[in-house]
Amino acid sequence: MDKKDIQAWQQEKAKELFAYSHKLLDAAKDLSAHHLEEIQWGMKNAMESAKSAAKNDLTKLKELQESATNEAAKRATVYQKKVKSVLRDIGEDAADSTEKHLEKVRNSLVSWLEDVEDKIPGHADKLSKVVHEMSTAGQKMFKEGRKIVNQVADAAEKNIEEYRKTSDSKKKSK
Repeated sequence: MDKKDIQAWQQEKAKELFAYSHKLLDAAKDLSAHHLEEIQWGMKNAMESAKSAAKNDLTKLKELQESATNEAAKRATVYQKKVKSVLRDIGEDAADSTEKHLEKVRNSLVSWLEDVEDKIPGHADKLSKVVHEMSTAGQKMFKEGRKIVNQVADAAEKNIEEYRKTSDSKKKSK
């Protein structure tokens, strides 16, 4: 690589980092907005409970607490899904970017080996083939690992959802 290639590569990396920082900023804004909604809802419930307690209306206070508990469970599920969506988007973008860079590195390595094959004495073609196969295998492993991570996350979410449903049904039967 000469100086112009390096400068072009550095500019490309700077643009990618700038774009990624904006994605992270957008994700932080989304998470903050979701969090603010929950804080406002919690404050509203706290004010209503405080008013009922000040009036010594224990029946209404108990009703408020029960409805707040039920609503909190529903809101927690929605909040969890919103946060997971934001985090999954960030993760997907990062994985896509990493995969793209791995492909570029692999292609650079393969083309370099092809250029050097004539200059390296005997068995260079075998070395080139081994490196090419290893880099291809690494790329496949990355894709499979990414798929497995997503499957595990989905399974965990499904298990949490099933547990929540069974605990809700146990509470209702009491």
